[in-house]
Amino acid sequence: MANQAAASTRAQSSVAALAQFFPDASPVRIPVRVVGLKQGIALSEETVIEFGTPQEALFASTLPLEFEDRVKLENTDGSLCAEATVVAVQYQAGRTAIAARFVREIANWIIKR
Repeated sequence: MANQAAASTRAQSSVAALAQFFPDASPVRIPVRVVGLKQGIALSEETVIEFGTPQEALFASTLPLEFEDRVKLENTDGSLCAEATVVAVQYQAGRTAIAARFVREIANWIIKR
């Protein structure tokens, strides 16, 4: 359990570090499934969008994603189902922090209070 907490803290800190490059980024917590295509094979994982802007989602990933890869982000209730392109990648402690820009505008996916 302690190892999971430490890994979670490292993953969060790497995403937070990447978020510094996105001035409009707001902290969020949206569980999603990320689906990527590598050499014709669909790879997916469950993760959490930790920061968001009106155009981007930032999350930690263990998938072998690289700059300009296409991904699909979808949450469990279906209110978010969008394609995005990886625009930034930051490696830290065996995890990868990803920033993915939506291919199309997603209206009101992130609500600021």
